[in-house]
Amino acid sequence: MEGIQGPLTKEQVTHWREKGFVIVSGLIDTALVESCNIKMMEIFQDTACKDFGSDGKCAFPTCSDLDRITTHENLIDSVSQLLDTPDILLTQSDGWCKAGHLDFGAQQNNDQRFHMDYGNHTFIHPTPWHEPENVAAIVYLADTEVTGGGTAVCCREGDEDELYQPPYVNMPGNGGHWEFYNDRSHAEKYFEEKHPDIAQFRKKLYDREVIPVYKLGDVLLYRYDIWHRGTPVKVGHKRSVINIAWKKRDSFWHLTWNPAWTKWNYYGNVEGVLMKLSPKQRALLGVPKPGHSYWNEQNIKWFGARYPGIDISPYLEAL
Repeated sequence: MEGIQGPLTKEQVTHWREKGFVIVSGLIDTALVESCNIKMMEIFQDTACKDFGSDGKCAFPTCSDLDRITTHENLIDSVSQLLDTPDILLTQSDGWCKAGHLDFGAQQNNDQRFHMDYGNHTFIHPTPWHEPENVAAIVYLADTEVTGGGTAVCCREGDEDELYQPPYVNMPGNGGHWEFYNDRSHAEKYFEEKHPDIAQFRKKLYDREVIPVYKLGDVLLYRYDIWHRGTPVKVGHKRSVINIAWKKRDSFWHLTWNPAWTKWNYYGNVEGVLMKLSPKQRALLGVPKPGHSYWNEQNIKWFGARYPGIDISPYLEAL
């Protein structure tokens, strides 16, 4: 397997493609991770999330160091390796902080049910296993040995694995199971009472789950069609992460989670972020790469006029 070269080893790429996930250390420098963790602790000083997301507080673009992780070229290159294409787009980025608590209500993600992520990223079913179109990531800004809250996964064990035979509908919110529960105990009680066969299937997921210890800066790269779940953060602790996702550029059926990256244009802050990015990083947000048919001398000139001071030379040199 040659493919696209990047920061991941062949073994790591194979593990992601066959098992459904891989945990990678060292992709992002420690100083940047620590800076982002401090930022998150300031934002969530008085509160933290009991469910996914920051309610926009830390959604890209934040015009802070969090954006440097979202657009980090090591992540871009890793995703390009996994999908075997340089043509990818960002579809999600949100930093959030999960707090340890004792609320195990039906819709809490404290002790989450096993699920796959594709359900609220697209209206269709995932493509066959060996034709992946997406990569998702959780960038850990904390050490889960201290905080708890590590993401549990159920590894895929080959093409004949009984837990990975499509269609993937044995979960709340899918396949007609509209009585949705986020909490593990509520979800599994529902299946035990209404669908005992599915309850038996799901029991095998928990029997095979693995909860890795994620160190500060570790990145969990996974797929929308891998069984996984959130686990409790220790009471008295907070665990901050950034969730990021990408897709192959031409797979328009996978939708963007965040509001449009351009929503907060006009004030100079987002424009300042864009100007500092490399052409590779800008392409992640939908700006055509140098050499794309969009670019000609006129369009490049106009691009430069919109962003005074931006380096347009890579686009000119590729004409």
